[in-house]
Amino acid sequence: MLFAGCDWSDRWLDIAVLGRSGTVLGETRIVYADSPDPVARYREFLAPLGRRWRATVTGIEDTNILFARSLAASGMAVVHVDPTRAARHRAALGISKSDRADARLIASMALAGACRPVVVNSPAAEALRVVAHAHRAAVADRVEALHVVRAALVRIWPAAVSAWPASVGGLRSAQARAVLSAAPGPRAAVRLDRKRLADLLTQAGRTRTVEGEAERLRMIFRRPAMLLDPQVEAAEAIRVKHLLTAFDQAVLRVDALERELDDHYAAHPYHWVVSGVPGIGTILGAYLLAEIGDRPVERFGSGRSLAAYAGVAPVTWASGQTVRVAFRRASSTHLRSTLHTVGFSMAGHSPGAQAYYRRRRDVGDAHATALRKLGRKIILSFYYCMATGVPYDDGIAFGYDPAALDAPTLRRVSPLDQADIVRARDMLAAPGVTVTATARAFGVSTQTIYRHVLGRPRHR
Repeated sequence: MLFAGCDWSDRWLDIAVLGRSGTVLGETRIVYADSPDPVARYREFLAPLGRRWRATVTGIEDTNILFARSLAASGMAVVHVDPTRAARHRAALGISKSDRADARLIASMALAGACRPVVVNSPAAEALRVVAHAHRAAVADRVEALHVVRAALVRIWPAAVSAWPASVGGLRSAQARAVLSAAPGPRAAVRLDRKRLADLLTQAGRTRTVEGEAERLRMIFRRPAMLLDPQVEAAEAIRVKHLLTAFDQAVLRVDALERELDDHYAAHPYHWVVSGVPGIGTILGAYLLAEIGDRPVERFGSGRSLAAYAGVAPVTWASGQTVRVAFRRASSTHLRSTLHTVGFSMAGHSPGAQAYYRRRRDVGDAHATALRKLGRKIILSFYYCMATGVPYDDGIAFGYDPAALDAPTLRRVSPLDQADIVRARDMLAAPGVTVTATARAFGVSTQTIYRHVLGRPRHR
């Protein structure tokens, strides 16, 4: 068996191959510009070096580059050598840094076992991971584009920022984008009549109370406002319009990737584990499976290792009589943030998760700490289900019998108590009192009045 080390760069790969005794059997440099297929060139280089060259273990510091992924896909063994650990070895041995010396060092670390084997996911799981990361990046780009549009509107037309409430999506809603594209400035918005506004809202997909919404926007646009010089405002409007175009593209990109994410999520081998969990939808489930993969037993070995990788297992520092428990920062940031959101969502949809969260809060844990501990129980349950093939059960995961009399149930706190609901109904019974005025009197949203007082959701 041969042990190879690969030091990569943007233009070439430096390769060093060692035998079992640690002697250097060969060295080469593969230049990307000269080698259309570096993997084939690498295999040609290995063939004369040993009879069992196909069993070569290749160590590399970044297993996400195309060469490492393609090499693993071809069936050869690839191991990950930690760059920080390699730098410490180089400093301890007094080796000067160079591409050739780094390749030899990585090969020696692969020979000594100072590496971690790379477990390759199935093509379906790897495809889900790629699409999930693309969707996550697209959502971040959409948020950034929204903030840029909001900042541009504040410079020229602050009233437009609050014209659309958060209940309909704010500036991200299709209605806001359609109206602002037609009138990116205050003077252009004043020229929109009720019929034009109604047409824009209809084109954006609004089907109910179109005339009322058009009149509401017309009244907002006609309020007195600070105005710039017409020429400067026209230039600012051009800027806002182009920013809105980029924002529209960001929204469409997220929507298209969400459809792709749904298809790849359904094709994942462990879709059945996560899909039935209360509080986890398509996006959160896809994010979870994208980071865990479909070979958790081979990749992590135990649920505790997976919890440590997810950043929900604490780190204990002990020295003498001093013991300190700290937050684990050396973890997967994607999986850690996803578990935080999963814990928050399950605390509102799962009876066991909600009861566990409330117990942690009652003993003094902060909100983030309670969610982190809840995330640990969730990830351990998922690992058990994937390792054993047992479907997820909320009672088993959180240790309660759903048929018992003392079984936890979902507790939903209403924003209005019974006395406030009675008072709100009396106010609405009076002539001329609107839902908006009632919501303002109680300091809640109009959606709350529709849902908890009138007993019906508000459809827009």
